[in-house]
Amino acid sequence: MHKLALIPLVTLLACGNTGNARPIAVATPAAGSTQTRDEMLPARTLRCTLGHALNIDVSKFQTTQEIKYEGAHSFALFLPAVPKLAVAPDPTDAAEPVNPATRIIDDPDGLAHDMVPSFTRVVDLWPQRVEMIGAIAGEPSVRLIIISEIDLAKGTANLFTSPARDAASLDLKKIYQGSCKVEVGPELS
Repeated sequence: MHKLALIPLVTLLACGNTGNARPIAVATPAAGSTQTRDEMLPARTLRCTLGHALNIDVSKFQTTQEIKYEGAHSFALFLPAVPKLAVAPDPTDAAEPVNPATRIIDDPDGLAHDMVPSFTRVVDLWPQRVEMIGAIAGEPSVRLIIISEIDLAKGTANLFTSPARDAASLDLKKIYQGSCKVEVGPELS
């Protein structure tokens, strides 16, 4: 049973653009104590079909069966090969450089049209989850992407995306979620 837990996402959010809030707690360390030097995560392409969530209630834990969806939007994302993290970075750590190959490669319906081309923070904890942040042009908001429910045997994952300003302001009118087919390798140019 798939579950959408928006309440735990609140721990990921706290934009530095809103007064005294802390920076969003997502990062991809380039080199340092949180990465292993010996093991690399492979390049991954996620080809997703996302639905617009219509009845999100942040006051409760909802299963995907309880959420009503509208539409079927294609969305594809590329995650390059990166060193495997030994531990998740501390949420208060400053963002480390993101591999510039990390990108949205297909978004025909413009779900992330407002995002600047490159991601500003990524925590790649594959196969547990991947947390991504991209700045929204001209806004104090960011685009949040969470990849979870990764099933290596089936080659599937779940993707959630929404604009967010801080821990209290996911844009409930612009939440999209759906399933992805995961293709491992090769690197994209």
